[in-house]
Amino acid sequence: MKNKERVIFDIGQEKFKYLQRDVKHRPKNPNMFELNQKLNQTKKKNFYTNTKIISCALLGLWFIVLISMRT
Repeated sequence: MKNKERVIFDIGQEKFKYLQRDVKHRPKNPNMFELNQKLNQTKKKNFYTNTKIISCALLGLWFIVLISMRT
């Protein structure tokens, strides 16, 4: 019979592993102009998506009301 391999969890070694990130790819000071552009694009996209959803819901409710008035 084979012995099952055990996973050894060393708290001293794994304690702050999430803090050891590769920082080379991230600039120290983010460009605020680029961040604002991305934020504005996201806001516009979310606004148009919400508008589409609300208009479809209202159109559906209008059809239900229209059908219920005919009968």
